[in-house]
Amino acid sequence: MVIENHPGLSELSVAEKLLLSEELCADALLTVEAKPELARLVKERLDDYRSAPHTGVSWEELKARAQVVDERALWTDPLS
Repeated sequence: MVIENHPGLSELSVAEKLLLSEELCADALLTVEAKPELARLVKERLDDYRSAPHTGVSWEELKARAQVVDERALWTDPLS
């Protein structure tokens, strides 16, 4: 996994990780035209979602779920 090669990423909060993922997606989309294989992968995943939208979640729903998980982690006693 990529995160293993960048130990600082595991220390980011969920909000920071979501922001980073948004920035990485935006950067990837900027390079799609220069990389046909990436364009093919994005189109394939979009087609998969469109053919079965119930199998995915919206970006807003994903962020909301992640925030709940992050907030629970703040209230979890690591010694229990």
